[in-house]
Amino acid sequence: MEELESKPFLLEKNMKFFFDGIPIPSYVWQEKHNDFILVDYNKVAEKVTNGKIKDLLHKKASEIHEDRLDIIEALNQCFQEKKSIFKISNYIMKTTGEEVNLSLKMHFLPPDLIIVHINDITQWKQAEKKLKASEEKYKQLFEHSPESIALLKLNGTIIDVNLATEVQSGYTKDDLVNKHYLKLAVYPSNLIPIFKSRFSRLLEGKPNKPIEFEIYKKDGSKRWISTQISLINVGEEQLIQAFLIDITERKNFEQKIKQKLENEKFISTISSRLIGNINIDKAISESLLDMGILIGATRAYILLFNEKDSLEFYIQEWCAKGIKPQMINLTAIDYKKFPWSSKQSREKNYIYIKDVSELPEEASATKREFEKLKINSMLIFPIKIKNELYGFIGFDNIERVRKWEEEDFNLLQTTSEIIGSALERKWSEETLKGSHQLLAGIFSSLTDTIYLVDNLLNIIWVNNVAKQTFGIQLTSKKCYSVLMHRGKPCKECMVLKTFLDGKIHEKEKEYVDIIGNKKVCWTTSSAAGLNLEGETELAIVIIRDITTQKLTEDSLIQSEISLKLLNETLVQKVEEKTRELKESEENYKRMLNDLDVGFYKGAFKEKLLMHNAAFNKIIGLSESISLVGSKASQFFVNANDQKKYYKDLLEKGYVRNFPSQIKALDGKIINIQINSHLIRDDKGNPKEVEGTVIKLTDNIKN
Repeated sequence: MEELESKPFLLEKNMKFFFDGIPIPSYVWQEKHNDFILVDYNKVAEKVTNGKIKDLLHKKASEIHEDRLDIIEALNQCFQEKKSIFKISNYIMKTTGEEVNLSLKMHFLPPDLIIVHINDITQWKQAEKKLKASEEKYKQLFEHSPESIALLKLNGTIIDVNLATEVQSGYTKDDLVNKHYLKLAVYPSNLIPIFKSRFSRLLEGKPNKPIEFEIYKKDGSKRWISTQISLINVGEEQLIQAFLIDITERKNFEQKIKQKLENEKFISTISSRLIGNINIDKAISESLLDMGILIGATRAYILLFNEKDSLEFYIQEWCAKGIKPQMINLTAIDYKKFPWSSKQSREKNYIYIKDVSELPEEASATKREFEKLKINSMLIFPIKIKNELYGFIGFDNIERVRKWEEEDFNLLQTTSEIIGSALERKWSEETLKGSHQLLAGIFSSLTDTIYLVDNLLNIIWVNNVAKQTFGIQLTSKKCYSVLMHRGKPCKECMVLKTFLDGKIHEKEKEYVDIIGNKKVCWTTSSAAGLNLEGETELAIVIIRDITTQKLTEDSLIQSEISLKLLNETLVQKVEEKTRELKESEENYKRMLNDLDVGFYKGAFKEKLLMHNAAFNKIIGLSESISLVGSKASQFFVNANDQKKYYKDLLEKGYVRNFPSQIKALDGKIINIQINSHLIRDDKGNPKEVEGTVIKLTDNIKN
């Protein structure tokens, strides 16, 4: 023992080699007098102390570790209990103030030695603290994340979910934990193969893109979810982490955008069909059917007011599949029987009845009428043309109650307005067609040449008299070419003046007819149509043949010259006569230029059916007095004239410049000229007569 106290502790050579090979600092202490003496150390201990351990050799533990009672206590415990001790110790370094963590392993070697292995585990401890802090942070993020997060084992068993998952699904953590995710009632069954495939790809290390799907909450409602799964390591265990993001609002917004685009496309289709379709009734019927199918109505229809202010069915379309048609067989619907519906239409601009059985007491009359028609739900929009109510477009269900959404209202409101515009266009075209037929009848009875010309002097329309006088092929040709046989416009062209100032211009002009004869005519040009800028776009030209009158004037002039040579005394009388003739001619010309032409239409040899204001003027009546229903025969003064008039009509089908006399209601006799044509029925029998009456002279007392 004396030898051990004076020399470093010696081990056998191989044992010393092993001791120096220990990779952690190791020290050998010997118990002596209730203290411990440092008797040896290995190379690692020498290295970590930068060789200073040599200065501590053979010193007491109580001196070396005077501030480390924990180490002294551990040495005593190991020696007294004669067994190995493991202890984690930490202390603050006096030099730096840093906290140091040590791992102490002490082994008793009989009879009085203790080997101490000291390992600095400060970095490991710091890493452990960081890991715990990280785990705590992750736990906080996991629990309080606004997005749903679930942790699953690799076999698909749920081991944890956060609070957002409970809120999102409506299930509690206890409802979900330890359940296999594929056995939950959250997902539609058709998603299970997709989920299995994604799990397999994940475990094989293959990437998975996020997917979107609908889930069922515990209360049965639906939510849209976007999910992404990934592998994570928690401690030594590998888990699957699933993020489930609620995208219901985005999906609803996308659906609204999609629905809006579909509605706009639907409206565009309806609009295009009604604008471009010649058969408007067919286009309206097809559009009404499409509208009914779109909103799931049983029946769709259009009701229009008749002359008695009752509603009649214009169109009824059946929309629902598999339902036997039961068309409402009514000739008319009294609008006054539905006071509550009328009020709703005025206040809301539509009528919506979700359930007829739930109508309020004030709507009892309306309820009874709808129940008679077996209507359960109803949606009706007014058809207005220039703010005037013309009828309704309606949709109803007769077998079930139907709830329509606000989007349906907006869509149907717009399409109803489009259909209203189409009906307005249809009725306008029919009215215009009737007006054109009436105008054509008037023009066909006139004996003057009439044509329309555009601002490039192209003829775009002529009447029959123009064709008879100047040829059939007149339209699309220049007026100066076919009427004047000129290669360029006339000097001082009155038509061009009309296009410049929009006023009436008239003058005497010379024309060449279809057989080459020159004709002297009185020509009037006036504006017939304006463009959007208010500029004259069309001009109407009326040509009246005055060749005979001009020849008469020339003859009178020659007679005047001859009379001057024969007798100077007769000059004054001739001049006076000439002036009278000229005045008469001018009066006649003004009468023609004013188009003081009476127009009439009547049943053959029967009652008068139609006449214009000029006719009243001719017989001295106020324009407001109607002669419709009067017998045509009462206007003829001479019965023979009447017989000849009807005879010419039956033989020729027309009369031209037929002179006669008619009696006004005040007894005055009026000389007239008649131009008429006969209208026959399908069997060739005389049906109607229409034509014009021109007043020729002043009235004569009977």
